[in-house]
Amino acid sequence: MLPVYQEVKPNPLQGANLCSRVFFWWLNPLFKIGHKRRLEEDDMYSVLPEDRSQHLGEELQGFWDKEVLRAENDAQKPSLTRAIIKCYWKSYLVLGIFTLIEESAKVIQPIFLGKIINYFENYDPMDSVALNTAYAYATVLTVCTLILAILHHLYFYHVQCAGMRLRIAMCHMIYRKALRLSNMAMGKTTTGQIVNLLSNDVNKFDQVTVFLHFLWAGPLQAIAVTALLWMEIGISCLAGMAVLIILLPFQSCFGKLFSSLRSKTATFTDARIRTMNEVITGIRIIKMYAWEKSFSDLVTNLRKKEISKILRSSYLRGMNLASFFSASKIIVFVTFTTYVLLGNVITASRVFVAVTLYGAVRLTVTLFFPAAIEKVSEAIISIRRIQNFLLLDEISQRNRQPPSDGKKMVHVQDFTAFWDKDLQLLEDGDLTVIGDRGTTLSGGQKARVNLARAVYQDADIYLLDDPLSAVDAEVSRHLFELCICQTLHEKITILVTHQLQYLKAASQILILKDGKMVQKGTYTEFLKSGIDFGSLLKKDNEESEQLPVPGTPTLRNRTFSESSVWSQQSSRPSLKDGAVETQDTENVTVTLSDENRSEGKVGFQAYKNYFRAGAHWIVIIFLILLNTAAQVAYVLQDWWLSYWANQQSTLNVTVNGGGNVTKKLDLNWYLGIYSGLTAATVLFGIARSLLVFYVLVNSSQTLHNKMFESILKAPVLFFDRNPIGRILNRFSKDIGHLDDLLPLTVLDFIQTLLQVVGVVSVAVAVIPWIAIPLVPLGIVFIFLRRYFLETSRDVKRLESTTRSPVFSHLSSSLQGLWTIRAYKAEERCQELFDAHQDLHSEAWFLFLTTSRWFAVRLDAICAMFVIVVAFGSLILAKTLDAGQVGLALSYALTLMGMFQWCVRQSAEVENMMISVERVIEYTDLEKEAPWECQKRPPPTWPHEGVIIFDNVNFMYSLDGPLVLKHLTALIKSREKVGIVGRTGAGKSSLISALFRLSEPEGKIWIDKILTTEIGLHDLRKKMSIIPQEPVLFTGTMRKNLDPFNEHTDEELWNALQEVQLKETIEDLPGKMDTELAESGSNFSVGQRQLVCLARAILRKNQILIIDEATANVDPRTDELIQKKIREKFAHCTVLTIAHRLNTIIDSDRIMVLDSGRLKEYDEPYVLLQNKESLFYKMVQQLGKAEAAALTETAKQVYFKRNYPHIGHTDHMVTNTSNGQPSTLTIFETAL
Repeated sequence: MLPVYQEVKPNPLQGANLCSRVFFWWLNPLFKIGHKRRLEEDDMYSVLPEDRSQHLGEELQGFWDKEVLRAENDAQKPSLTRAIIKCYWKSYLVLGIFTLIEESAKVIQPIFLGKIINYFENYDPMDSVALNTAYAYATVLTVCTLILAILHHLYFYHVQCAGMRLRIAMCHMIYRKALRLSNMAMGKTTTGQIVNLLSNDVNKFDQVTVFLHFLWAGPLQAIAVTALLWMEIGISCLAGMAVLIILLPFQSCFGKLFSSLRSKTATFTDARIRTMNEVITGIRIIKMYAWEKSFSDLVTNLRKKEISKILRSSYLRGMNLASFFSASKIIVFVTFTTYVLLGNVITASRVFVAVTLYGAVRLTVTLFFPAAIEKVSEAIISIRRIQNFLLLDEISQRNRQPPSDGKKMVHVQDFTAFWDKDLQLLEDGDLTVIGDRGTTLSGGQKARVNLARAVYQDADIYLLDDPLSAVDAEVSRHLFELCICQTLHEKITILVTHQLQYLKAASQILILKDGKMVQKGTYTEFLKSGIDFGSLLKKDNEESEQLPVPGTPTLRNRTFSESSVWSQQSSRPSLKDGAVETQDTENVTVTLSDENRSEGKVGFQAYKNYFRAGAHWIVIIFLILLNTAAQVAYVLQDWWLSYWANQQSTLNVTVNGGGNVTKKLDLNWYLGIYSGLTAATVLFGIARSLLVFYVLVNSSQTLHNKMFESILKAPVLFFDRNPIGRILNRFSKDIGHLDDLLPLTVLDFIQTLLQVVGVVSVAVAVIPWIAIPLVPLGIVFIFLRRYFLETSRDVKRLESTTRSPVFSHLSSSLQGLWTIRAYKAEERCQELFDAHQDLHSEAWFLFLTTSRWFAVRLDAICAMFVIVVAFGSLILAKTLDAGQVGLALSYALTLMGMFQWCVRQSAEVENMMISVERVIEYTDLEKEAPWECQKRPPPTWPHEGVIIFDNVNFMYSLDGPLVLKHLTALIKSREKVGIVGRTGAGKSSLISALFRLSEPEGKIWIDKILTTEIGLHDLRKKMSIIPQEPVLFTGTMRKNLDPFNEHTDEELWNALQEVQLKETIEDLPGKMDTELAESGSNFSVGQRQLVCLARAILRKNQILIIDEATANVDPRTDELIQKKIREKFAHCTVLTIAHRLNTIIDSDRIMVLDSGRLKEYDEPYVLLQNKESLFYKMVQQLGKAEAAALTETAKQVYFKRNYPHIGHTDHMVTNTSNGQPSTLTIFETAL
């Protein structure tokens, strides 16, 4: 493993001074780099020591352990919440002071606004004292504005950091727990669930800390505002407050509904992602079985359910946003209607002080307070999920030895002989990166890496679980003699094997059956007592063979089968005799390309595609009009109030000459218009938010379906090149964005953008001069945004790309859990996880700080705007009336938070559009050939099963090496052909070519039809395959056998009985409808292999292909499989790729492949007659007795087939040339 920490840049925050910290100046160098070129991982600053994953995780873990102990003593359930609070309360409490100052400043602002408007109401050009006080008030107002601008961002930065720390600590704990789960616990949870905890649940902590303080600040601020309003407009303020209070439970109801919908959605999402995971892992099998449609339906159904829930929760959100948008309008409306009806006279200062105060409290009460409640409830659900996970059983950590410090190393000289040649083939030797779960290695190479890893451990006891079955005979002997017998000769070694030729070397032999020991003794004892090993292993063939119950230790323990990827048999050959053709052998090293980060701006095209996926053009145009209407109504409502106040004050002035009678305006007229405008604002607001959500969720649905369809049609090569995590990320993270965050952000952005436009237009309408300073401010802003986005985009992308390794590390750890434990590598994996987390934290830290850097500067622009409006109106006091100034100033103040929120949301939309781009990128991948073509083969095709290879060349990718070269062969109808060759000779490639997993050059005919001329499904459905690694999918047994419901129950049971699984399935609670555990892990490998055989039996195809199907199975199951294949498929053409020669020695013909070329092709006995043939050499490598037995079998088969009239006794005489006594034939059965 590469050292994870390279030299990193020290974090400039550590040495920054106060000023620099407040204005985030220490980030300037980073922005300069981002402006010049694209940011890379090396540009990121190292994590602050207190943010290191290990430090944070261990700190919280300590509190949790104490909590668990405390709970045990008090016989309670431990509470994770309590542990979190104990760990973080001090640092978090300090931040409360910030909140207090900030919220007070918001309440003070309106008072000074009122004083300034007062000056205009009682405007007297001669009174210089009044003017000076007005200037003083304006100064205080701007100072307040500046304090708000600065404090707000410092506060936000610190709370977000607190959230980040909590999240990191949680991830550390979840991972640590995942490494310690017991078997029982693994059954209760799934990989998908753990990944979900790490991807979705912990993200809630990032959000909850931001709002938590508003739980107390909200009510406090509300009380303060009510008091001030009471002083200003008396009892009418209660009416407005009442509306606020009524809106609150309304919103919390929304919140409750929302979170219940949310948890329902989560279960559907979990299920969909789990299914996706299986589809992507088992994609080769799905393609070979032509099962895409079945899975497509499965995912589509899950997705439909998920989307219907998402739509409902989105409508709720839409209502929520709309109520937020129109709440202030309703409040002001109710307040002033009451105020006027109580017989008071409306004045500008009162109107706008009230409007601004309500504005201040409204944000807190209708946005932050409910958000706090919603986030806290979400966080509690997440905490509960994580807590349940953390409380699952662990494996007992008894007497763990400290990991050896690496001084005791075995000197592995002899052993490396074989690997050396292999390593020379890999381009970078032992530094070659192997793909996700070793995709680029062949089965044999994986097995050898595994063995090498074990030997390097230098343990005292070695448990070897059949490491020899995945490699060919010669390598197997080499490994056995040099590695197991020589290198490990001083160690206690327990070898589980089905290869009986190695028993001689054992000092003790144990024979197990059904989990019980049948016999024990040494090889010589066994020989003396005349026991025949083979028959021991399959003694009671007469009784119905009971398959071992899952869960009991069978002959084959289940370790190698954990990974359910069908390893690409594409390895580098094990070159012996230093074969000449080194370079162009079958090395399909599929290079894993780096995930491409699209650079630069998100194009207009992406937005167009995104909206078009959701609705028709007409709908979209209507949407735009609706939005405009909503905003116009919004501004008009406030303008009408100021107009009304102005009319009122002009009346007051004129009447004053003749006594103090205030004339009332025509109330009905003014109130009527006012109510109409308010109603319009509310209605338009609701209509537009529901419509936006409808369009965008729809588009998410469309894009998901397109992407899924395109994934199913992608060629296999695509899946070899892209690790599972990367593809899954599109379906979990990116689709999650499209479902959930993007519609919300888009709507929010539209609303705030229109409001900003409204504010600026009002200000310009009132004081046209404002347009002059606006121009430079606007230019600065545009430049700033562009400058910021250059860096921010890269930071955001780095954040996504550094997040992937965290997940891939988690999922590969879960898949290789047993291996990690066996090698006591938990510490190392934990360190690696922490290192991945720290790398992600570096990016996240930059993400937080850069956005604050930007926000501070934006708010500075807004503060300038406020200053210009405030002082500008004082300078131009002669020409203005109070109502106009009130409108412009109160609007300018709302700009403060809103403008930067708008810009942040615009950047946010753009960032999330990257998800849309990533999804769209996957909606048109290169496709494999169509599933159905114009030319459909007749339904009975192929009834002969003749296969002709005509000068076939095959490579996995266009630029890849040839893995089959000029292969020409004829396989006759009903012929049984064995395919042999060393690891990497091209055996599996032959099958890939037959199934067109990649398009072959040359011609392959099946029954006079050219395979390349028909659709893939037509071709693949007509050939059955029993794959090398048996794949089962989560779902019922019935779905696994017959996903299209094409067969009756009776047929299914018959198939199961044929493969002797009937009893096992009948014992399950729901029989065939029992849900299997994740990818069938509750069956042993042998049983899964039998299920694959049952699938083949059900398909009744004329052509059957067996890919080393029995490499991982004990001889009894093996024999059962072989027997069934001979019975059931006697009339079929059968191709068998084999490592064990005994399985194919009785074939009609044998194909010997070597480095992609067909070297020999004839009957086994004929090949054995030629001492020079590769096949003869292969057989001889098995050892004398073994070779003789195989030769004898081949000979019997040959004579039976070609000279059936000659009796059995005769041919013993005719051919004694091999001089082997025939007594050794027992060995044939032994295999």
